[in-house]
Amino acid sequence: MNSRPDRRRPPCLALPLRIVLLPRIAKISLLIVLFLIVSFFVARWLTAENRERAAVTKLLRAEAEGDSAQMLELLDGCAERPACRAVVVSNARRLKASGPVTILRYDSGTSYALSSANGASRVAWDVGGSSAATVQCIEVKRSGNQFINGSITLTSISRPLPGISACPN
Repeated sequence: MNSRPDRRRPPCLALPLRIVLLPRIAKISLLIVLFLIVSFFVARWLTAENRERAAVTKLLRAEAEGDSAQMLELLDGCAERPACRAVVVSNARRLKASGPVTILRYDSGTSYALSSANGASRVAWDVGGSSAATVQCIEVKRSGNQFINGSITLTSISRPLPGISACPN
Protein backbone atom coordinates (compact mmCIF):
# COMPACT_ATOMS: atom_id res chain seq x y z
CA MET A 1 0.00 0.00 0.00
CA ASN A 2 0.98 3.47 -0.74
CA SER A 3 0.95 5.64 2.36
CA ARG A 4 1.97 8.79 0.58
CA PRO A 5 -0.76 11.36 0.22
CA ASP A 6 -1.88 12.24 -3.27
CA ARG A 7 0.12 15.35 -4.28
CA ARG A 8 -1.69 16.08 -7.49
CA ARG A 9 -3.19 19.51 -7.80
CA PRO A 10 -6.89 19.68 -7.22
CA PRO A 11 -8.83 20.53 -10.35
CA CYS A 12 -9.06 24.31 -10.78
CA LEU A 13 -12.57 25.59 -10.61
CA ALA A 14 -11.65 28.92 -12.23
CA LEU A 15 -12.09 29.39 -15.96
CA PRO A 16 -9.04 30.13 -18.07
CA LEU A 17 -7.96 33.76 -17.77
CA ARG A 18 -8.68 34.73 -21.37
CA ILE A 19 -12.27 33.50 -21.16
CA VAL A 20 -12.89 35.75 -18.15
CA LEU A 21 -10.88 38.84 -19.11
CA LEU A 22 -11.65 39.25 -22.81
CA PRO A 23 -15.40 39.91 -22.39
CA ARG A 24 -14.67 42.38 -19.57
CA ILE A 25 -12.09 44.21 -21.65
CA ALA A 26 -14.53 44.35 -24.58
CA LYS A 27 -17.31 45.78 -22.37
CA ILE A 28 -15.01 48.36 -20.81
CA SER A 29 -13.69 49.37 -24.24
CA LEU A 30 -17.23 49.76 -25.57
CA LEU A 31 -18.20 51.92 -22.60
CA ILE A 32 -15.14 54.13 -23.11
CA VAL A 33 -15.96 54.59 -26.81
CA LEU A 34 -19.60 55.44 -25.98
CA PHE A 35 -18.46 57.92 -23.32
CA LEU A 36 -16.15 59.64 -25.82
CA ILE A 37 -18.89 59.88 -28.45
CA VAL A 38 -21.39 61.35 -25.99
CA SER A 39 -18.72 63.76 -24.67
CA PHE A 40 -17.99 64.95 -28.22
CA PHE A 41 -21.63 65.78 -28.91
CA VAL A 42 -22.14 67.47 -25.54
CA ALA A 43 -19.02 69.58 -26.14
CA ARG A 44 -20.35 70.61 -29.57
CA TRP A 45 -23.66 71.59 -27.98
CA LEU A 46 -21.95 73.63 -25.27
CA THR A 47 -19.65 75.41 -27.72
CA ALA A 48 -22.73 76.81 -29.47
CA GLU A 49 -22.96 79.23 -26.53
CA ASN A 50 -19.38 80.34 -27.16
CA ARG A 51 -19.98 80.71 -30.90
CA GLU A 52 -23.02 82.91 -30.24
CA ARG A 53 -21.13 85.07 -27.75
CA ALA A 54 -18.20 85.41 -30.17
CA ALA A 55 -20.52 86.57 -32.97
CA VAL A 56 -22.15 89.14 -30.66
CA THR A 57 -18.75 90.36 -29.45
CA LYS A 58 -17.57 90.82 -33.04
CA LEU A 59 -20.70 92.86 -33.78
CA LEU A 60 -20.17 95.03 -30.69
CA ARG A 61 -16.51 95.63 -31.62
CA ALA A 62 -17.61 96.87 -35.04
CA GLU A 63 -20.19 99.09 -33.34
CA ALA A 64 -17.58 100.53 -30.93
CA GLU A 65 -15.29 101.22 -33.91
CA GLY A 66 -18.13 103.07 -35.63
CA ASP A 67 -18.03 100.63 -38.56
CA SER A 68 -21.64 100.45 -39.70
CA ALA A 69 -20.66 98.67 -42.93
CA GLN A 70 -19.15 95.75 -41.00
CA MET A 71 -22.15 95.69 -38.68
CA LEU A 72 -24.47 95.38 -41.67
CA GLU A 73 -22.35 92.49 -42.95
CA LEU A 74 -22.65 90.72 -39.61
CA LEU A 75 -26.43 91.23 -39.33
CA ASP A 76 -28.19 88.90 -41.76
CA GLY A 77 -30.68 90.79 -43.93
CA CYS A 78 -30.37 94.04 -41.98
CA ALA A 79 -29.02 96.05 -44.93
CA GLU A 80 -32.26 95.35 -46.87
CA ARG A 81 -34.51 96.53 -44.02
CA PRO A 82 -34.55 100.35 -43.77
CA ALA A 83 -35.44 100.45 -40.05
CA CYS A 84 -32.66 98.02 -39.15
CA ARG A 85 -30.15 99.88 -41.32
CA ALA A 86 -31.09 103.20 -39.65
CA VAL A 87 -30.56 101.75 -36.15
CA VAL A 88 -27.17 100.33 -37.15
CA VAL A 89 -25.94 103.62 -38.66
CA SER A 90 -27.24 105.59 -35.66
CA ASN A 91 -25.65 103.19 -33.14
CA ALA A 92 -22.30 103.16 -34.94
CA ARG A 93 -22.18 106.95 -34.92
CA ARG A 94 -23.47 107.36 -31.35
CA LEU A 95 -21.53 104.55 -29.61
CA LYS A 96 -18.17 105.00 -31.30
CA ALA A 97 -15.38 104.84 -28.73
CA SER A 98 -11.79 103.74 -28.50
CA GLY A 99 -10.60 100.84 -26.38
CA PRO A 100 -11.37 97.17 -25.96
CA VAL A 101 -14.98 96.01 -25.74
CA THR A 102 -15.76 94.28 -22.44
CA ILE A 103 -18.88 92.18 -22.01
CA LEU A 104 -20.24 92.88 -18.53
CA ARG A 105 -23.27 90.62 -18.70
CA TYR A 106 -24.67 88.35 -21.36
CA ASP A 107 -28.16 86.79 -21.21
CA SER A 108 -28.79 84.58 -24.21
CA GLY A 109 -32.32 84.24 -25.50
CA THR A 110 -31.44 80.95 -27.20
CA SER A 111 -29.20 79.43 -24.54
CA TYR A 112 -28.80 75.66 -24.60
CA ALA A 113 -31.21 75.16 -27.48
CA LEU A 114 -30.88 71.66 -28.92
CA SER A 115 -32.17 72.59 -32.35
CA SER A 116 -33.50 75.69 -34.10
CA ALA A 117 -34.42 78.65 -31.89
CA ASN A 118 -34.91 82.41 -32.14
CA GLY A 119 -34.53 84.89 -29.33
CA ALA A 120 -33.22 88.20 -28.12
CA SER A 121 -29.91 88.13 -26.27
CA ARG A 122 -29.45 90.97 -23.79
CA VAL A 123 -25.88 92.23 -23.51
CA ALA A 124 -24.38 94.85 -21.22
CA TRP A 125 -21.00 96.07 -22.39
CA ASP A 126 -18.56 98.95 -22.15
CA VAL A 127 -15.41 100.16 -23.85
CA GLY A 128 -12.19 100.09 -21.87
CA GLY A 129 -13.94 100.44 -18.53
CA SER A 130 -14.02 104.22 -18.98
CA SER A 131 -17.53 104.55 -20.32
CA ALA A 132 -20.92 103.86 -18.82
CA ALA A 133 -22.32 100.44 -19.59
CA THR A 134 -24.39 100.12 -22.76
CA VAL A 135 -27.29 97.66 -22.75
CA GLN A 136 -28.62 96.33 -26.05
CA CYS A 137 -30.66 93.44 -27.37
CA ILE A 138 -29.48 91.40 -30.33
CA GLU A 139 -31.80 89.06 -32.20
CA VAL A 140 -30.18 85.65 -32.59
CA LYS A 141 -31.34 82.82 -34.82
CA ARG A 142 -30.00 79.32 -34.29
CA SER A 143 -30.79 76.84 -37.03
CA GLY A 144 -30.05 73.20 -37.51
CA ASN A 145 -28.94 70.64 -34.99
CA GLN A 146 -26.57 72.25 -32.48
CA PHE A 147 -24.93 68.87 -31.79
CA ILE A 148 -23.68 68.46 -35.34
CA ASN A 149 -23.31 71.60 -37.41
CA GLY A 150 -25.85 74.18 -36.29
CA SER A 151 -25.51 77.75 -37.47
CA ILE A 152 -25.85 80.97 -35.50
CA THR A 153 -27.06 84.11 -37.27
CA LEU A 154 -27.50 87.61 -35.89
CA THR A 155 -30.44 89.45 -37.44
CA SER A 156 -30.78 92.81 -35.66
CA ILE A 157 -29.51 95.01 -32.86
CA SER A 158 -31.49 97.45 -30.73
CA ARG A 159 -30.79 101.01 -29.78
CA PRO A 160 -29.20 101.34 -26.32
CA LEU A 161 -31.67 100.57 -23.52
CA PRO A 162 -31.86 101.93 -19.99
CA GLY A 163 -29.60 99.81 -17.73
CA ILE A 164 -32.29 97.67 -16.09
CA SER A 165 -34.47 97.17 -19.15
CA ALA A 166 -35.24 93.71 -20.46
CA CYS A 167 -35.39 92.85 -24.13
CA PRO A 168 -38.86 93.32 -25.63
CA ASN A 169 -40.60 90.10 -26.59
